[in-house]
Amino acid sequence: MKRTILFFILAIGLTTCIGSCVPPPDNDSMDVQNYVPPPWAPPYDNVSTIRYYYLPDYEMYYDVWDRQFWYMGDGDAWISSAVPPSQDASVDLGSSFVVLIDRDMDHPWEHHDYYRQNYPNHGYDNYRDIVVKNRIVTNIAPNHELVPRAFNENTNRVTFMQRPSIPTPPPQPQRGQDHPVPPPPMVNQRYHQVVHEVPMKNISPSMPEASRKLNYGGGYSKTRAPQNNPKPAAGNDRGEGRR
Repeated sequence: MKRTILFFILAIGLTTCIGSCVPPPDNDSMDVQNYVPPPWAPPYDNVSTIRYYYLPDYEMYYDVWDRQFWYMGDGDAWISSAVPPSQDASVDLGSSFVVLIDRDMDHPWEHHDYYRQNYPNHGYDNYRDIVVKNRIVTNIAPNHELVPRAFNENTNRVTFMQRPSIPTPPPQPQRGQDHPVPPPPMVNQRYHQVVHEVPMKNISPSMPEASRKLNYGGGYSKTRAPQNNPKPAAGNDRGEGRR
């Protein structure tokens, strides 16, 4: 009789547990969607570990996990928004240079002077000529140009991508011809599938000497980085293409 009662109690408990004893979903799996980079970001490895970008040409930041831009408003106050500020509303983010910030940094805009000094506006302009002249990147597709897209503080590498070159405008008609000149075709902004990651140490020797003391010309060093509360990190020397 006791065994029958015990079995009955266990059966009731098991029936109840089927609907309510399932363990809650893992928080990391719920937040996986936050790790997806925006479509305008250049491709990079270990996307789940990098939270912040800096866009030096516009002096604003992007929080990948919260999908928010951070930029300075009136009175030196930092503002967050799902879209860039009105003065940068027409910016082509897909062609913008991006700094992938050290994964251990938090709220980088609180150290804006540091990032503005180490990544000045268009500080990357020499990168393409250096890697082409020194034949660091050679497998460029025909009729394509090499474009620097990002510097990754976590790997000290510059990411290059290829896109179709701007076509040469058609010749102008001779005097007396009345047929209209067709406009040049639209530039295709779609990048080639091959990505080149070039170590900064291969670029740095050819950069202006004054720039080598700063991140954009000499590479990133944690000893020069602003002090912040570290976040736990998740677990070839030439620019070789990868797919």
